[in-house]
Amino acid sequence: MAVHVDRSLRLPDDEYFAEPQAKNGIALHHTVCDKARTTLMLWRRDRTAGGKPKRVATAFVIDRDGTIFQAFDPACWAFQFGLSWARSDRIPFERRFIGIEIASEGGLLEHDGRLYAYDRVAPHFEKSPDEALDCGTPYRGFRWFDRYEPAQLTALGGLVDELCARFSIPRVYPAQPFLYYGDALRSFNGVIGHAMVRSDKSDPAPDPDLWRTLERLAGLVPTPISPSPLATAIATPLTDVEVEALFTRNMRRLDRMSVAAGSLVKTLLMELERRDVYLKLATPAPGGRSVGYDVVQGDRDEVIHLGRALGFMRVTEQELEVWRA
Repeated sequence: MAVHVDRSLRLPDDEYFAEPQAKNGIALHHTVCDKARTTLMLWRRDRTAGGKPKRVATAFVIDRDGTIFQAFDPACWAFQFGLSWARSDRIPFERRFIGIEIASEGGLLEHDGRLYAYDRVAPHFEKSPDEALDCGTPYRGFRWFDRYEPAQLTALGGLVDELCARFSIPRVYPAQPFLYYGDALRSFNGVIGHAMVRSDKSDPAPDPDLWRTLERLAGLVPTPISPSPLATAIATPLTDVEVEALFTRNMRRLDRMSVAAGSLVKTLLMELERRDVYLKLATPAPGGRSVGYDVVQGDRDEVIHLGRALGFMRVTEQELEVWRA
């Protein structure tokens, strides 16, 4: 039985690469957004500094009620992984995977015994524990995740089944789906999750029901895969001693900044640490209001997201500016 796909929200042709590609893989993500429609609207607005489409999207988005929206023909492609690999490896990998997003608010912030979406402690972002998946221990910085709806998992199973049949994609997935494999999956054919190739990502959520549903509805079979030594090294978290040394180093640099600027940067560092994101600060000018940084561990996107939420004047991939001098 064919899966029903809603094409009413398809992206314009310039929002993806329309040249058909050979497909031998499917990649699963979640949106960190409440509705599929919102995600597709945000992709339309996503532009480079020069005003051109970034072409970051997936072929499908599955809404909370199980509706499958097609953003573009799955034979085509758009950027979905954000890998730091060499271009000769990165682009072929992007082209051969069909991306599927599950509408979900993703990892949830736990604060004073309550759960909140989007890292915002606000009443309209609060989530009931009944709507949350409890991992027991933190996974990529989050213990709690917005739980996928049964209708979404059913729709996902049917869609993956149909795509595997249409494109002759092997019905296999790495047997330990919550591990980081890195470039060990560079030549893997089958179904993977975004977090398997990005150690700083947590999608899809570490929900065993997702993979059990794919086994049942799409006939997927787990297959043993060993992470490469390089991938294992990258994924190794900082030790307590390394975290303490980094903290001491950063505090010395904050002491050089203006008091107000240093205080806000310290607040950002503390919020990032709760998400297992650690920065190494550069040496700022005495009394300065800006400071350079490198990401030692974690998701660089969190720095930009939280910096803007805290009111930084400017946040780039290398610098934090509290307000303009």
